Amino acid sequence: MEFKLVSKNSIGVSIMLLLVLLLSQSRIFDFLFETSLGRTILIIFILVISYTNKILGIVSVLFIIIMFNQSNISYMEGFTDACGNEITLSTISSNIQQKKANAKQTIQNNIAERQSTDTTTTTETFNGREGFNTIDRERTMQKGKQSNSIPVFPKSRDQGNIQPSDSSTFFNSFSAV
Repeated sequence: MEFKLVSKNSIGVSIMLLLVLLLSQSRIFDFLFETSLGRTILIIFILVISYTNKILGIVSVLFIIIMFNQSNISYMEGFTDACGNEITLSTISSNIQQKKANAKQTIQNNIAERQSTDTTTTTETFNGREGFNTIDRERTMQKGKQSNSIPVFPKSRDQGNIQPSDSSTFFNSFSAV
């Protein structure tokens, strides 16, 4: 068995160790995640490691994910306000808390307003209809009707006025054409 010092596996391991050392330095870590040049370099590192060894590529990606999650960076790409300032997680949570408080106040105001205007209270109860069978109703709709059970109005026999129903029953509800 011949020992090779320069092989794909040894190059992949050495590049992965170099990546681990770079990610452990806070300034380089910030550079790799916050700038487009840093992201490009990080992608190149991942591609080279994955080219040399598939398993090391997966391990390096998982290691990068773990390092990013353990850092206190609340970075969300693409979240900016109208002025171009980045929106952080703290501003989002403060906006949510403010909107919750506003909604709660609005609900309390509406309840107080209704209580002051409503002096009578009504209790409405919904009684369900017994014997309602959805399956039978759907089956009846699927069957349709026989042609001899559909009503045919005298005006529908005229060749000039072919309509599915008698227009005289809907005379007042037609819109102007």
